[in-house]
Amino acid sequence: MNSRPMDPIGLDVIIETLAMRYEYDRVGRIVRVLSDGILPRFVLGRAHEGCIWRFSADLEPDRIKAVAKLAGRESGSAIIDQVLPTPPERLVMIERLLWPEEASHHTKHERLARDGVAIAELWTMG
Repeated sequence: MNSRPMDPIGLDVIIETLAMRYEYDRVGRIVRVLSDGILPRFVLGRAHEGCIWRFSADLEPDRIKAVAKLAGRESGSAIIDQVLPTPPERLVMIERLLWPEEASHHTKHERLARDGVAIAELWTMG
């Protein structure tokens, strides 16, 4: 019998990353950045297995509902041979909901890796 633990999947890496970066309130909304950085309005993590997202605690309920509807329609993204997939289909619509008054957006993209292998990605909208 193999006693070696299973390799982490992409969603696990996203959850670990979010837990290291942010503090959450009792309903899972981001209240504080644990390291240097700006408190994001929204974070979308994508991996082969699916998507995870988190909102800032100070985001208005109507915006949360609207963005959650769009995020819930996003599919996971497979990273094949270290090539990142195309951006989320609804990324522009989500940005417009988060910043309706601005032409430019504050979106940061990064790949998440384990042992040097990209297995997930984060879209942080601050």
